[in-house]
Amino acid sequence: MAEKEVLATSKFYLEFEGITELIVKKISGLSIKLEAAGDMKSFGVRKEAASFMQATVSGVTSGTMTVEFVATVEDQSMHDWYRGSHSSGGPMAGKGSQSGGARKSGSLTVYNQEGKDAARWNFSGVFPKSYTTSKMEPGGTELFSEKVEFVYETCHRVK
Repeated sequence: MAEKEVLATSKFYLEFEGITELIVKKISGLSIKLEAAGDMKSFGVRKEAASFMQATVSGVTSGTMTVEFVATVEDQSMHDWYRGSHSSGGPMAGKGSQSGGARKSGSLTVYNQEGKDAARWNFSGVFPKSYTTSKMEPGGTELFSEKVEFVYETCHRVK
């Protein structure tokens, strides 16, 4: 590995529990934010009328991660995961889901120029929020793709 090597956005691998063969086109939106209290304005005064302000962490907000992948004839795992995670009778039926609300874990690995894993993020509580497909049109030259937006409970960079 080169000294102080920078990582490229083109060398990565995404997997979810039980789903390891996706052909991923792009991933976007990965984020996590610490919520703060007491950071915007003074919340009190003390001796000699000195204003008091102190930021403190009050919670964590996870973002949504969007994954676009090339569809294949053999693999409909993402669609099946999405359908199994939502009401089996459709949005108006309100029935329970096939998965019973089960969440998955996952990881995103970024590789260095030598092809070794150089950075890794682990996710827990992953749940598919939305599912869309690419535009289809006569004369189109793009590969058919599917896009899933995920929510997650935790995201930690572990490497």
